[in-house]
Amino acid sequence: MSLTGLKKHVQILEEAKLVSTQKIGRTRECRLGPEPLEDAVNWIEMYRRHWERRLDGIEAYLESKKGEQK
Repeated sequence: MSLTGLKKHVQILEEAKLVSTQKIGRTRECRLGPEPLEDAVNWIEMYRRHWERRLDGIEAYLESKKGEQK
């Protein structure tokens, strides 16, 4: 990848607030930005709770069926 191409990719990540850069001497340092990751964690957690409830329901159903077979 060319330096120009790399700069374009980093610029897009900066605009999305996924990374931040800082010039140190003749180099630039990139760091992950935590804010958008918090949004992703919240979204994942919402679906995790949703699927846990559904799977708990399936488990209860299967346990009731197992009890009926005895």
